[in-house]
Amino acid sequence: MCGRFSLHHPSDEIHEAFNIERPVFLSEPRYNIAPTQSIAVVTPARELVGMRWGLVPRWSKDGKPLINARAETVAEKPSFREAFRRRRVLVPASGFFEWRTDGKLKVPLYIEVHEGALFAFAAMWEPPVAPGAPPTVALLTTAANAAIATFHDRMPVLVPRELHAAWLDPENPSPEALLTQYPASAFRMHTVSSRVNGVKEDDATLILPERRGLFG
Repeated sequence: MCGRFSLHHPSDEIHEAFNIERPVFLSEPRYNIAPTQSIAVVTPARELVGMRWGLVPRWSKDGKPLINARAETVAEKPSFREAFRRRRVLVPASGFFEWRTDGKLKVPLYIEVHEGALFAFAAMWEPPVAPGAPPTVALLTTAANAAIATFHDRMPVLVPRELHAAWLDPENPSPEALLTQYPASAFRMHTVSSRVNGVKEDDATLILPERRGLFG
């Protein structure tokens, strides 16, 4: 799954990387983005907009937010299938967090790709469920690659830059073909402070190595 991530690349770099024509949402550097918070989302119109992380289907009675969707079943699940077919988006990120079990402890890891390059999660969105409410978004996950599988069986779906247009295209008849596993060789990771467990913690020190020698 994916439960926390960061986005701290400069706005100009984000706009250039995603060909943003209209930045409706201007995000400050974030180092500990958590579910239910507002996040930056790239739409097919190449706008950068704000949405709440945690998709809520319009027909939902309890309003429970769904932060992740499994790539293997997203096309069939009632909660996601319409959004997956018609409302696919990208979520820019600088890195994401996962937790490794060490005895009774859960040790947080910070994971980057391509030596710290900006990248994108595959995602989909739902319109607001009520007047004044924000649109909501969920991230796609898939089976973990060899780098992640040592501590978790799932990982987010990352969309390579050359496939951004295909993923965003609402007329693409086969978006399932884009839900691939990102190569393990592209990842690097290190342990970080357990302060990241607190959703109110949000500063640059959260992504600094806590101990050297683990995972490179």
